[in-house]
Amino acid sequence: MHGLINRSIEGFLRHTYGDSFWHDVAGASGIDARGFQTIRNYPDAVSFGLINQAALRLDKPEAELLEDLGAWLAAREPLRRLLRFSGRDFADFLFSLEEWPGRAHMVIPDLGMPRIRIEPKSGDELRVVMPDCFNEWRSVMAGLIRAMADDYGALGLIAVEGNGVRVQISDDAFAEGRAFELGAFPAPEAAR
Repeated sequence: MHGLINRSIEGFLRHTYGDSFWHDVAGASGIDARGFQTIRNYPDAVSFGLINQAALRLDKPEAELLEDLGAWLAAREPLRRLLRFSGRDFADFLFSLEEWPGRAHMVIPDLGMPRIRIEPKSGDELRVVMPDCFNEWRSVMAGLIRAMADDYGALGLIAVEGNGVRVQISDDAFAEGRAFELGAFPAPEAAR
């Protein structure tokens, strides 16, 4: 997998569980705890090994850990802003997911982002279908979608099912979403 994916896993584990946890997982996975080069590709087994070792140490199902990773990614402010540019409301955001692989390919051609197709179902339900990818991608996507539902203030049921993620939107305006202005970006910590 692309080094950016492994750097994301590393960043998530360090930020959420601490540096000593990361060093333990890296050691058990047989990788250098100094981390990954962003522009390099690594064998898929490296990424899977990291997730496996972290899940074992946390006594947590891998799918749940991957959903946490997706939610963590969506909370990183630069990525959150990119995600919010994708739609004026949660439903609009979901329909924009089909465009992600093409957009990612323009920026990072070898990222390996899977195809995404949106299948509208009855009224307030749709499926985010990811037919040709590792199951792990679907779990990360479910966590990211869940975090974005919160960000938009939407109430919904989100679950990995088969080759996709089922999203049932109960209320698109359940709560006040997080503030978002197109031109605004938070000031760096030192400037506050």
